[in-house]
Amino acid sequence: MVLVWFFLTALIIVGAQYLWYRRFVLRHLDYSRDFNKIVCFEGEEIEMIEQISNNKRLLVPWLYIESQLEASLKFGKSDNFAVSSGSLYQNHHSFFTLRGFTKVTRKHKIIPMMRGKYKLNTVSVTSGDLMSLAKVNRTIQLNGKLTVYPKPIAIPLDKIPYHSWQGDVSVKRYILPDPFVVAGTRQYEAGDTFKQINWKATARAGSLQVHQYDFTANRKLMVVLNIDDREGMWRVVSNPSMIEDGIRYVAGITEEVIKQGMQAGFATNMRTAQQTHSLYIEPNSGENHWLSILDAMATLELERTESFSELLDAIIASKVSYTDFLFLSSYWNEELEAQLNQLRSHNNAALRLQLTDFQNVDGRETVLQEVTAG
Repeated sequence: MVLVWFFLTALIIVGAQYLWYRRFVLRHLDYSRDFNKIVCFEGEEIEMIEQISNNKRLLVPWLYIESQLEASLKFGKSDNFAVSSGSLYQNHHSFFTLRGFTKVTRKHKIIPMMRGKYKLNTVSVTSGDLMSLAKVNRTIQLNGKLTVYPKPIAIPLDKIPYHSWQGDVSVKRYILPDPFVVAGTRQYEAGDTFKQINWKATARAGSLQVHQYDFTANRKLMVVLNIDDREGMWRVVSNPSMIEDGIRYVAGITEEVIKQGMQAGFATNMRTAQQTHSLYIEPNSGENHWLSILDAMATLELERTESFSELLDAIIASKVSYTDFLFLSSYWNEELEAQLNQLRSHNNAALRLQLTDFQNVDGRETVLQEVTAG
């Protein structure tokens, strides 16, 4: 009889805790997950911070959290954080045990390997009773966002063959480091860089003075990247890594040009995730403008919107003038060369460069070669 009562009591206790946990285990339970930054560059280490709070007296004996993210966000090792990764997405599993009125914070190291805009969408939270008989599931919406900019690859601009700006004729228009002739000084204005300050003139005048260059007002560089990697290309890119490198080069070129106090713009026969037409950003100056270029680059789709020839036709039709054009392309032909000559005839300078295979020697070293007409 004693044994019967023992089993009956045990059954009542197990059933009671089953019903109790099934009803209350996920109540007053708060969970959040976010990045410690909203923007970063490829290869930069950041943190993903998850916090969970049990705002009740009831012990949560076990809590299983599952979520999914893009595979290009590489996670470091963690004792309580398992990652199973595929080619496009990866599943994350976290396990917690929470006493009453307890808050737990975990930080996970992440290295974004690819530009893009990432969003933390939802997590699935599962918990239950002490005996794991009851299982209760809830989906929690997340709002965390991360924008990953392409990592700028510096190009030694002083190595660029200047004669190419106008065919084989040397000209006095340069894109490089010290391209200006100082014509005097002027009052400091918003947007002027620290490098432009003339300290001697500032001391004499008693207010900030900057160098006045005789060509500063019209210094514009338009960098144009061609996604076409072969004749007769369709929408699909056959060499994505080369185009990704091209995007990184544009980031490096525009950064250097804007640092020199000039204006830089960017165009390509690709589109961003928010538009259907080719990307075209007018030249402008200042760090905020460079960041806007990077922001657009983050969402560029590796999909051709139009042929490069059609993009050049649109640029020519806009009657742009007094602008330096730098074209990055994996191939060239006579039709494109003729279009460049049209641009040059409207008081523009144009240089065409070819992206070639890169070599890994103590890091990445990519070679830029001048394109020859087909």
